[in-house]
Amino acid sequence: MHQMPGKPGRDAIAEGEAPRKASSDEAGCPRHDSTPTGSGLLQAALTRDNLQLAFKQVRANKGAAGVDG
Repeated sequence: MHQMPGKPGRDAIAEGEAPRKASSDEAGCPRHDSTPTGSGLLQAALTRDNLQLAFKQVRANKGAAGVDG
């Protein structure tokens, strides 16, 4: 039986994770902005007038779920 020249099978050089592509369709990590994004919206939703209006709506429909569930 004759041996074949060269290495048979796969090269054992590349082990571990697959190499990353230069571009990807996955979202990147969030940027660290110093401006708060959600706190202003939360403060607007939690104003006294808005909470009183929401409570009146809950009492008017007797606690039943609205049209959106």
